[in-house]
Amino acid sequence: MREPAGTRLPVIFDDLDVGINLHDPTTNEILDANARLEELYGYSADVLRTMGVGDYTAPSTKFSQDEANRLIQRAADGEPQTFHWQIERSNGELRWVRIHLSSTCIDGDRCVISEVQDVTEYRARERRLRLLSRIIRHNLRNKTNVIMGYADRVRQAVEDETIEQEIETVLDITTEVGGLSDSVKQIEEIAEPDATERSQTDLRAVARSLVADARETHPNASFSVIAPESVWVIADKGIRYAIEHAVRNAVEHNDRETPSVTVSVESGDRDGHGVVRVADDGPPIPDTEVEVLKQDVETSSTYHGTGVGLWVILWCVESLGGELVFEENTPRGNVVSISLPKAAEPPSGDE
Repeated sequence: MREPAGTRLPVIFDDLDVGINLHDPTTNEILDANARLEELYGYSADVLRTMGVGDYTAPSTKFSQDEANRLIQRAADGEPQTFHWQIERSNGELRWVRIHLSSTCIDGDRCVISEVQDVTEYRARERRLRLLSRIIRHNLRNKTNVIMGYADRVRQAVEDETIEQEIETVLDITTEVGGLSDSVKQIEEIAEPDATERSQTDLRAVARSLVADARETHPNASFSVIAPESVWVIADKGIRYAIEHAVRNAVEHNDRETPSVTVSVESGDRDGHGVVRVADDGPPIPDTEVEVLKQDVETSSTYHGTGVGLWVILWCVESLGGELVFEENTPRGNVVSISLPKAAEPPSGDE
């Protein structure tokens, strides 16, 4: 059997609704790609032939050229490979894909064929369903049980001086339950890709608006906005939900008498991206609540308001093809960074 030289996909592959590309089993290089793969990645087959895996892999994804080569070689040796991988399209948008590699022969040439399916919406829906199930089965039920317990204590302590403290606790928990319900509603809204219309959005304007609202809601906190210029992205109301939750968490989970929150908007280190950073001076976000965003969790686990809010932020950002990063602030606190692909500034008068 011959090794491929200029092997190309049959034209009929351009009619498929799944991305297809061919790899040389010896050099692992891309030989050809169908129209669907070009559309998905945002690069032509000619350009893809000149690129390495790292050129179109999401920055936060630990997927190297060496690992890609190993998977291709296993497929070439007769062991089909299936895995999920996050790509970065030519416009900076991040998408999750499912890849299946297998050995094949085209016109007598031995090569490895790669079937690439966009599973971004599938992954998002699956994870939302798991969280909604967890909220309904555990969080809301547990909070309701606590409310019932405190209500019973209030009933018994009508003549007690601690009644004001008991009532305050009931109100706090009720507020938290209400917050969970709001989060569920937002999750349901972004679960539908066509639920909201995307348009050119100025991150500076969104940040200023949300901070103005936060100043009224949390008069005991100190807020500042650093946004010297407009930064335009393509977004829907999911970006408002994401920033709103980040700001709310920065205040409500802060142990200082006067929490300090700074929202900055700027062009990111990566070309073609706009970044919103929400920095606070509170205690660090628990590692467990950050790690759970990256992996599956046992359904017996219970997550509180902070964790649910982080899920909302993550899904809003992912639905817009962006990236969410958590970092430590100096000398104390957290920095939540939201990065989205930039858009052209609209003509004057369209803002």
